[in-house]
Amino acid sequence: MSRVRSLALLLAGLLPAALLQAQTKPAAPAPAATAAKPDPVAATFKAWDKNGDGQLSLVEFRAGWEQMQAALRVEQALRRQFATLDANHDGAIDASEYGNLVLIKQAGKAAPPLARFDANGDGKLDFSEYVKLVQALAPQQDVSKGGKK
Repeated sequence: MSRVRSLALLLAGLLPAALLQAQTKPAAPAPAATAAKPDPVAATFKAWDKNGDGQLSLVEFRAGWEQMQAALRVEQALRRQFATLDANHDGAIDASEYGNLVLIKQAGKAAPPLARFDANGDGKLDFSEYVKLVQALAPQQDVSKGGKK
């Protein structure tokens, strides 16, 4: 990886400084336990490297950066919604709060029970379970059509 691309990834927060410095030194073999862990930097790089040439062009970097920023905005909006719905501020949506979700109210009698999304079976939804609920019940919008279905 070129030093310029490494610096760009470092600035984007996707490449640890230690990795940038390590590129000037011979690589030591990775321990077997570390090799099994997925590397989020490598996965991000691979996802952004659309033509698979092992390098990020400015176009690929911009597209990946914009996609990441859009995903962060969606997550922030969902976190704000979750905090608003969590009336008792216990960090979860319980059965009484579940009934106040707009998606559940819109579904009416066809609304799925909270248990459908309660993956850990604790009787309430944490943030990750809430995200799965939104993904399952919210209408998907086509951005190319101005957000309309």
